[in-house]
Amino acid sequence: MESYNPKEIEAKWQEKWLEQASEKIDKDDTKKKFYILDMFPYPSGTGLHMGHTESYTASDVFYRFKKMQGFNVLHPQGFDAFGLPAENYAIKTGVPPIETTKKNMENYIRQMQSLGFNYDFSEQAITSDPEYYKWTQWIFSEFYKNGLVYKKTQKTNWCASCQTVIANEQVVENKCERCGTEIEQKEVPTWFFKITDFAEELIADLDDVDWPEYTKKNQRAWIGKSEGAEIKFEIRNSKSETNSKSEKQNTKQFIEVFTTRVDTVFGVTYVVVAPEHPLIAQLESQIANRDEIFAYIEKSKNKTELDRMEAKEKTGVELEGIKAVNPFNGEEVPVFVADYVLGSYGTGAVMAVPAHDERDFEFAKKYNLPIKKVIEPCFDQLAEPGKIKWDEAFVERDAILAIVKHWEKDEYLCLQWKKVDWRTFITGGPEGGQSFEEAARTEILEETGYKNLKLIKELPMVHSRFYHVPKKVNRFAHFNVFYFELKDGDKDNISDNEQENHDTVWVMSDKIEQFLTADSHKYIFKNLNNPEVSFVEDGVLNNSGEYNFLTSEQARGKMTAWLEEKGLGKKVVNYRLRDWSISRQRYWGCPIPIVYSPEGEPHLVPEQYLPWKLPEDVDFVPTGTSPLAKSQELKERVEKIFGECWTAEYDTMDTFVDSSWYFLRYPDVHNDKEFCSQTRKAWLPVDMYIGGAEHTYMHLLYARFFVKALHKIGHLSFNEPFLKLRHQGMVLDKAGNKMSKSKGNVINPDEMVEKFGADSVRMYMMFVAPLEDAVMWNEENIVGVRRFLERVWRLQEKIVVENMVVDSLTHKTIKKVGEDVEVMKFNTAISQMMILVNAMDKEKQISVTSYELLVTILAPFAPHMAEEIWNKLGHSESIFSSAWPEYDSELIKDEKIKLVIQVNGKVRDTIEVNAEISEDEAKKVALESEKIKNYISGKEIRKIIYVKNKLVSIVV
Repeated sequence: MESYNPKEIEAKWQEKWLEQASEKIDKDDTKKKFYILDMFPYPSGTGLHMGHTESYTASDVFYRFKKMQGFNVLHPQGFDAFGLPAENYAIKTGVPPIETTKKNMENYIRQMQSLGFNYDFSEQAITSDPEYYKWTQWIFSEFYKNGLVYKKTQKTNWCASCQTVIANEQVVENKCERCGTEIEQKEVPTWFFKITDFAEELIADLDDVDWPEYTKKNQRAWIGKSEGAEIKFEIRNSKSETNSKSEKQNTKQFIEVFTTRVDTVFGVTYVVVAPEHPLIAQLESQIANRDEIFAYIEKSKNKTELDRMEAKEKTGVELEGIKAVNPFNGEEVPVFVADYVLGSYGTGAVMAVPAHDERDFEFAKKYNLPIKKVIEPCFDQLAEPGKIKWDEAFVERDAILAIVKHWEKDEYLCLQWKKVDWRTFITGGPEGGQSFEEAARTEILEETGYKNLKLIKELPMVHSRFYHVPKKVNRFAHFNVFYFELKDGDKDNISDNEQENHDTVWVMSDKIEQFLTADSHKYIFKNLNNPEVSFVEDGVLNNSGEYNFLTSEQARGKMTAWLEEKGLGKKVVNYRLRDWSISRQRYWGCPIPIVYSPEGEPHLVPEQYLPWKLPEDVDFVPTGTSPLAKSQELKERVEKIFGECWTAEYDTMDTFVDSSWYFLRYPDVHNDKEFCSQTRKAWLPVDMYIGGAEHTYMHLLYARFFVKALHKIGHLSFNEPFLKLRHQGMVLDKAGNKMSKSKGNVINPDEMVEKFGADSVRMYMMFVAPLEDAVMWNEENIVGVRRFLERVWRLQEKIVVENMVVDSLTHKTIKKVGEDVEVMKFNTAISQMMILVNAMDKEKQISVTSYELLVTILAPFAPHMAEEIWNKLGHSESIFSSAWPEYDSELIKDEKIKLVIQVNGKVRDTIEVNAEISEDEAKKVALESEKIKNYISGKEIRKIIYVKNKLVSIVV
């Protein structure tokens, strides 16, 4: 037979697919719909890169798989055509961006078709087409009418290279996400979308979608929900005059601070306000060093918010003559201005608790400010022995814990308890008016007999909640901790009662943490010689007046209630998320549909004039002001429609606006009456979305906002755009380096298709690593995939028409491939097909049925070759018109399986058993294993867990 010739085969079937319009679907048939979508590309001059190739191959495999399962699959493609790269290229060459993007899109389409991607390019969404951006402008108008758009002059992120404002989400490490230029702060009139109105929904609704957990986590972190309290600190100054009580009350001024840790308020040693805080101007006459203060404020204006937050060295200046009064204890503390506090977050002021905040700790150390500890660690015993009985009350106890070091060796005195499996330091409590130190000395003497103790230091308190097994009670112990060293080994005998309770054991320092059972004891020893650090976790309060020994959670509730009762604060929720600045001082973008009256009032461009077209008579070289201001055509258009002295909005929209709703347009791209008809909305939302994780804070966040806003207004019946999301990994060169033009290691998909064939490129991209992992592009390895396809091709020589038995491995492969493709484990699906082909290769003959089944499940991965073989086997219709094969459940059964036996979570034996073994039989076999008997003999079996055909787990 003829050899495998991918160039010839692929050209043939790509032409046939175009002739047959195989990508066409009936968009009005949504009875069994599936909407799979790729993140659409920006049409740059370099064409598709290997990242596109991986992502689009994955979606094409999945699309063809779902189609064979009987779904009507919407699998569209378009272009994110507005944006700075095309505009910058136009500035460089003088060729308008509309021309370069059109040419680039034609090349992209050619490349996609050469890889066998089955897109219907007559159903494109192209963001720079007036037919598309008409609806971008309509959505802007709907947002405007519903109070979700506003214009404001404020300090914004300015990229001097791009000559435009950019959004917070587009700043990476204080640099422009697109060009890498350092960001400046600049006052610019800017249009904003009120994404913050949806902050809570944007967090909560992540629970309802099937997305990678790290993507959800990163979105939650970016939105940054903080629940806490606002607290009023009264301001006092050295120039205050003595007034009557009523006059004082009426003239009181306050600094309102936001904190998530009101439980730490007794540890406040200073207060910090942001440089932009209005209080500084109000207090100017009362500040003794105002020149120094205002010089510091002026200097901070050149820093971005990100730069201020992430600065390694915290700076600030004290407002001399100004004090803040802690409402809980009446203490006066100094007030600083420091740029690590942001005016846009919370109240623009914070209470500083250096003992319990790392940033405050650094600042306090630098400026020699007091550090007051008010939160101490608390450990809950959540495992046996001593597991807390949550349905029983706690009995509180003042307690001691003593660490005793050997007089010569690096060993420590510990107790091995006899009636319960505890290994501890010496513990106990004061009796009859003893001091805590006296109690510690008494307990050491009574429990161990050692007498000659030297107190080295008292350590911070630690608290512990546990069930005291001998006493049969929940304990909430407040441990006062002492570190002693023995002078010598002189000791007395201990009582019989103590001997019945425990043995004394000397333990080397490097073995202590392994020996001890209680986390609280381990923590104390670990921090025995640690330098002073801030303790930032929740714990138990101390040095906090009436709130002593409350847990942090309890204290927050009581303290917030007290603030509200006294009118000195309230419970609040804050978010890190900021409203989205969408104005761009550039040309190649969607015009903002706003015009201004002669009085300067903004008005929406009426819907009848949409699309509000981008003028073409513009010199688009950026100057820092919007190029549209130079358009004579736009000026005349506005005056003709609205009247003399009316002016247009000259800024264009952020290109992320265009891509925030494109997926809503695909079901109905040719509709000029609505962005999507009610009938076609049945395709929405997207069932499967594939694209890069780098869009977590921008595109994915913005798209979710758009859908939620349109849902709130009443244009959509759902509030999440993408039900399932998967990311592809980065494509690296064979040395593991990121591909870039500057490194000269970029791989062109065209060259690889020419060299190896599209099916080989597709198979390699899916086989070399899991979809979400980085792919190492190595031509030496793609040769192996090409050989695999050649072996599949040559199997045609072994086909016999006789009705031979279809073997078990074929049906196991159908099952495995189907299940793996469904969860996008493409690499393991291909591995299973390779196992089947290896087995078939060893046979002298294979049945036509077996071979057809192999080719059918291979088809989504290597569609050109599959179509050719299918045709050669006598089928006139496309292989993608056939159904995904079903496996025979009888043929996939194994006669024998390996049953793993665990004891307390550790594998102790593996036994071969009949695949049909029952649960009772499996448990019986496990318990009768000689290996297992060694681990369970003489112990109580608490439960046995059985996982069918996999595992027996015994808990003793």
